[in-house]
Amino acid sequence: MRIFMGIVWFVVFFIVLYIAFSIVLGVMISGSTHASTVQEGMQAGMAFAREHALALSLCRWGIFIVSVAGAVLGTWKRVLPGTRKPKTADPTPTA
Repeated sequence: MRIFMGIVWFVVFFIVLYIAFSIVLGVMISGSTHASTVQEGMQAGMAFAREHALALSLCRWGIFIVSVAGAVLGTWKRVLPGTRKPKTADPTPTA
């Protein structure tokens, strides 16, 4: 069960980090162009992607590595929800 939750946390980390990366990238691209139509915006985005292909690839690999490291470390240390030890019942009776 812990391994399954570790995989789930990897997916969560990856999606959240990739969405944040995409938003920052979109803001950077839209701030550097004066496109007034959707077609011009798409062309500006494609030009940006061609010019910065290596940096974008390294960022995507970085997101992957950080996601794997966070999921593995969090699962191993049992700090992520779903990976913690189950709580045992209190052995002292209450009256």
